[in-house]
Amino acid sequence: MQLLVTWRTGKMLRRLALHVSNYSMGNLLVTISGFISFPIFTRIFSVSEYGILNLISATLGLLLAVSKLGVQHSIIRFYGEVKSGQSRSSIAQYLSTTLFGMMAIGMATAVAWAAISQLIPASWWSDPRVSDLFLLTAVLLFIRTIDSALVNFLRAEERSGILNIYNVIKRYGTLALVLATLFYVARDLYGYFWATVIAEAIAVAMLFASMSRTRRFSPREYSPELFRRMLMFGLPMIAFELSGIILNIGDRYVIEAMLGSEALGVYSAGYNFCQYVQAVFLAALSQAIVPMYVRSWEEKGPEETGRFIRQALHYYLMAALPLVAGVSAVGREMLVILASEKYADGAAVIPYVAGGMAIDATLAIVGAGLYIHKRTMVMAALMAFCAVLNVALNIWLIPGFGIMGSAIATLVAYAALAFGAWRASQSLLPISFPWASAAKFAALSLIMYAAVTSISLTNRWAGLSAQVGGGILLYAMLVLMFDGQARNALRVVAGRLTKKA
Repeated sequence: MQLLVTWRTGKMLRRLALHVSNYSMGNLLVTISGFISFPIFTRIFSVSEYGILNLISATLGLLLAVSKLGVQHSIIRFYGEVKSGQSRSSIAQYLSTTLFGMMAIGMATAVAWAAISQLIPASWWSDPRVSDLFLLTAVLLFIRTIDSALVNFLRAEERSGILNIYNVIKRYGTLALVLATLFYVARDLYGYFWATVIAEAIAVAMLFASMSRTRRFSPREYSPELFRRMLMFGLPMIAFELSGIILNIGDRYVIEAMLGSEALGVYSAGYNFCQYVQAVFLAALSQAIVPMYVRSWEEKGPEETGRFIRQALHYYLMAALPLVAGVSAVGREMLVILASEKYADGAAVIPYVAGGMAIDATLAIVGAGLYIHKRTMVMAALMAFCAVLNVALNIWLIPGFGIMGSAIATLVAYAALAFGAWRASQSLLPISFPWASAAKFAALSLIMYAAVTSISLTNRWAGLSAQVGGGILLYAMLVLMFDGQARNALRVVAGRLTKKA
């Protein structure tokens, strides 16, 4: 029996690796578009305009959390129940209820924001265009609410390949239209947002048309009872998501108020660079693992689910800790190459922000028990506390440390969130944190960091290539020397490849 459980866990880990690689590849391609647009936008727009662009985008993210009412989380959690037959609802009811319910909420929220944004005094903003630009976000709110419903259907079904194809096409189509508009129509923030609205509307319409061919979306299948249950799960997640967004972007508002748009632009450059790294290498795990352990819980029970999560956490630490060390070592060179020398001071925040994001990515793992048992109120309370903690630390640290104070606050707040979720989840699904593995991989990452920072070549590109290549090679050798699970995984992969050959 134990052998069967081990085999199933290994199979799930291989499937997790497949989905993580799919998400990572898709996120990489999307992030490459960011690397393309990053240096263009930082040169087209002034530092102040770049700060406003980030402020409006952050506000849109905050409003989008309200517009979705947390139902996007219910899509993931309820799919396993419906698919396994443990729910009274059919798949058609599940799909139709979620889509049309989110469309109605998205429309209501968009109309409300369109009115509210025009009532805010213009004197509140450092640029008179902010009020008009906020009006555009009302249209994007509705579009992105529908988009969230559709992509989470694919995520719940574990269609990571199709989902990533859509995300890549949407991202590059939007970027192409935005750049064409900026260079040939309107070289300002109005052109940026209008092009974004048009491109995303076309992408969502095409995705809906494609999904409708194999799935039934009908208003007649709408189930008020099912939507009520999904709201019961999702509503606390509004507070969770809003608090998460405040935790993520609250420092922008404090920096804008205390240091101004120039400092905000510099900080945003360093922070956005870390977000690119997070999107490619860190977010992929949480995207892939949540649907998998929910399905495992419904079909196989707590023992196999706990074993799967514990092993996944070990491999995550193996990959995330050297990533933070590597980004910290080469961050300044990368930032100067991408955004120009005027944003170089933003490199100082990279080690702290990257570390915070790596810790944040563990939330989907260490807090699995809360998610599985639908303890969304606990999750929301934890996130709200850490959001308040982050803003308070920003207000306290910025006067003495500038933008570095914001970066330190980010690291501390994410650490508090992950630790709180782990402790709260222990009584529901015990996950013993691998402290020994964390210490081991941290030590190996520090060795790699010291080696990478010692490499110095006259040519900037050659030096950067040597640092990245040398760091990866050195760390891989150290891991194979000191980690038995890594060696076993390598033997399994080598054996499968040999068998296929």
